[in-house]
Amino acid sequence: MISVIAIILGFASYAFVILSVFRLLRVNYFNPIVKIFATYLEPVSKSIFFFLPPLIAAIAFALVLKFSSFYLAYSSGYETLTLFYVSVIDVLNSGFRILFYCVIGSVVLSWVAPGNNHPLLQIIEEISAGILSPVRKFLPPMGGLDFTPIIGLLVLNLINSSLVQIISSLV
Repeated sequence: MISVIAIILGFASYAFVILSVFRLLRVNYFNPIVKIFATYLEPVSKSIFFFLPPLIAAIAFALVLKFSSFYLAYSSGYETLTLFYVSVIDVLNSGFRILFYCVIGSVVLSWVAPGNNHPLLQIIEEISAGILSPVRKFLPPMGGLDFTPIIGLLVLNLINSSLVQIISSLV
């Protein structure tokens, strides 16, 4: 029973990580999927962390849920501080994984279904545009080939691995 609760808390943590990605990249609020996340999840995080801005509150609540999940699953074998560091690393990895797969998804969508109006596909396009727009400022177009997703993915992986290495050195 405890493992089921730990799994449910882990999934809820991912939902709040997705909400924080929406907040961070300012994804269109009028998209029905974003509106569902903002309508149902944001009041929960804002009621508990009322003194924080909505983005930080969503990240903090995702961290609390992930820590609770790890604590229920592994409390007998590890120290509390170690579980906290692992939950911080997992929340960071989850956010970067979402960004990574959105960039890959936008590349695939540009081949398969360009200009599609489905709300989920619009979210993927907006997230990847938010990630790749700084890279596009520095990398000029090269004759019909777009190398910004490759550079963007490399930068995302570099930032993610650097942050994970810094946090894991604290343990």
